[in-house]
Amino acid sequence: MKRPDNAAAATALIAALSATHAQVAETDRLAEYNARNHVWPPPDEEYKPPTPGWRSLYQSRIRQLEQYDDPELTAKWNGYMVAVHSALLCQNFTENGWGLTKAPQDIVDDLRWKLHLGMVEYPEDEGAEYEEEGNPLFVDIGSDVSNDVLRELKPIHEAWAGVDLVGELAYGLRIYKDGATLAMHADKSATHVISSILHIDHDPMGEPWPLFIEDFHGNLNEVYLESGDMLLYESSKCIHGRPRPFNGAWYSSLFIHYFPTWWDGEKVHSDSTYRIPPTWNELIPRSNDDDALIVRGTSLLQPECEHSWCALKDAKQWRGPVEEGQVLSVGGMEKLNMNRAPTQGPIRQRVSQEDEL
Repeated sequence: MKRPDNAAAATALIAALSATHAQVAETDRLAEYNARNHVWPPPDEEYKPPTPGWRSLYQSRIRQLEQYDDPELTAKWNGYMVAVHSALLCQNFTENGWGLTKAPQDIVDDLRWKLHLGMVEYPEDEGAEYEEEGNPLFVDIGSDVSNDVLRELKPIHEAWAGVDLVGELAYGLRIYKDGATLAMHADKSATHVISSILHIDHDPMGEPWPLFIEDFHGNLNEVYLESGDMLLYESSKCIHGRPRPFNGAWYSSLFIHYFPTWWDGEKVHSDSTYRIPPTWNELIPRSNDDDALIVRGTSLLQPECEHSWCALKDAKQWRGPVEEGQVLSVGGMEKLNMNRAPTQGPIRQRVSQEDEL
């Protein structure tokens, strides 16, 4: 079933969503789609990586988007942008998409001191960036400390991902409060490519609060972090979140983001725009075999399931301890190769050599 006047509505929507990029009329977008020889449904070999589990996960998600009744079309478009980037366009840098390691203790100690001092001095409200319950608090570590963290931790991220990186942001300290949730979502594709969550500290009387993340085999993983644990992850590719409510007084982490030296954020955006199928604004009847999906920004929710995510009951649990120089993931414990050779590729002229972190 196709909505009336969808071509005009789609053109207006794309223009509104592309305010920071070249505006594209729907007819021009479809012409470029065809010029690139795209087809829909995507062929099996287009999925990145081409594992059966990853392909099955996103074939199901695409069906959910096709059945998503969004009268305004904005959320449906956003859902397709997330899906085509994650499933088809963005290469995977690691085998599983996530890994648990340990941060250097001196960095953790310094950040923990700043956290507890900041909590005494009345942290400010952060404001919700994603679909969250409970407005987080925020202790600003400042740009100098943020840059120090990016520089000191970059070798760990490069060793894990096997690619040379540019530091984008070390954001925090975010402090979640009792009852907080974080919907399953993907991060910004332009800059948040190789990332980590460094857990600083939490209420010792609170209950463990896992992070859930999808891997490249189509499975959901339930990862528990202790102070000093650092979850490495491909953050614009692997859907992740904390959909279960936190039961405790406070829980704080630092969010660290890098992108490859050759990464072109504007091209990533335009490639996703042109990969969305011509039928994206059509609605197909709901199938009893597919769970309902709704989209809010880059967050995905399945409202008919507990905590708005149906796979939680089947998630595999992971926890440390891990040591510095080790990484735990689906394949077990491995050593990080801190002496890898630099990768070669086009250098993105985003920052000067002197400014590169």
